[in-house]
Amino acid sequence: MKKSIILICSLAAVLVSCNEGPKREQLVSEIDSLRNVIVERDASLDEMIATINVVEEGFRSINEAQGRININTAGAEKNADRLNENFTFISNTLAKNKEDIERLKKLLGKSQANSKQLQLMIDNLQTQLVEKLREIETMHEILAQKNIHIADLDKTVAELTEKNNANEQKIGEQDSQLHAVWYAMGTKRELKNEKILVKGKALNAAEANMDYFTKVDMRNLSSVSTHSKSAKLLTAHPADSYELVRDENKMYTLNITDAASFWSVSRYLVIQVR
Repeated sequence: MKKSIILICSLAAVLVSCNEGPKREQLVSEIDSLRNVIVERDASLDEMIATINVVEEGFRSINEAQGRININTAGAEKNADRLNENFTFISNTLAKNKEDIERLKKLLGKSQANSKQLQLMIDNLQTQLVEKLREIETMHEILAQKNIHIADLDKTVAELTEKNNANEQKIGEQDSQLHAVWYAMGTKRELKNEKILVKGKALNAAEANMDYFTKVDMRNLSSVSTHSKSAKLLTAHPADSYELVRDENKMYTLNITDAASFWSVSRYLVIQVR
């Protein structure tokens, strides 16, 4: 966030000293674009933090409900109604927490906030969910051994177990999606033909051919070889997050030195070469 604000300030400083019409208009457009990104990111972050608080409160309530349950006592059979009430609450709260955690993953994937802290928090909530599910399954097994069956609990445990198994199969896909980025490289003519470059601006048209982009995991993309003696980035990325270096043949290679920062403004990279 701070780096984006610094970038805006830098562009604003350049704007003050810029008197050329087209160049000034381009800088104004870039500043407006970055401001919009920050506003959208702030709203997304607020929503994610609020949801995280709700999920954490849900786990706290579950812990309290678990504290009211003692299924190992001889009187458990006589307290079936109370057990049912507490287990139903736990099951419903677990299901709600699971929905909220899935929503958090989608929000983080769609947002421009590539925050390691947020990712760790969501991963921790997912771990808590799995652990709580196991605890409920253990309680369910103990009740079954006592021949105590609570219909709502039997159904919910079965559903949550099935969903959790399916969710674990999708974890890899979801993780990749959270870190998905796209890049495209071409000459000015090629980028224009694909509607990626329109009126000197990248990704400024709804009809841009997105199939021209290559999808990759940002964690696996540290450099891009341009195979060209002329290369420039057409999308906005913090200047201190990358470097363009030449090899012995004077061909440029883009080295991404700080992936989180580099993709913080845009998850799309457009490189123009000759």
